Amino acid sequence: MPANSLSFLLSVIKLFEEADLPVWVFGGWAEELWQIAPGKLHNDIDFLHPATTFEHLDRFVAPTKDFQVIQAKRFSHKRAIIYQDIMIEFLLVQGDDGYYFTDFFSERYRFSWPADIFLHRANISDYNVPIASKQALMLYRQRHEQIALAYQDFLTTG
Repeated sequence: MPANSLSFLLSVIKLFEEADLPVWVFGGWAEELWQIAPGKLHNDIDFLHPATTFEHLDRFVAPTKDFQVIQAKRFSHKRAIIYQDIMIEFLLVQGDDGYYFTDFFSERYRFSWPADIFLHRANISDYNVPIASKQALMLYRQRHEQIALAYQDFLTTG
């Protein structure tokens, strides 16, 4: 089983960039790269995916045996796959010109991202890694309870 290492993270970013699928490091890896949280073993990789829909991503991962789509994590705002035994989650971020948002669980909760969400990159192993802003990471953590409530509403009302 491959380790979810920094070199694996970089190879996955490059894979999606080569497919013209922009991804920005988010979640635990982003917190570690920003040194908000200490380094640890990562169970998955979280990406922000700036796009209007998941159409391009869905087409890219569907026809290949390299990816296993996780249907249980398929939502209006999210996709997840297994790649080389590592789960990779994609969070759709829509908008432009400084106004970015994610509509969670079929528009049950609209999360507004800070304008600087896509302005940062980190130079790691001679590679310019796109990484979500510190402000985006902190704001997401602060609003996580509202997202969880939207999920509960989604589960009960369909």
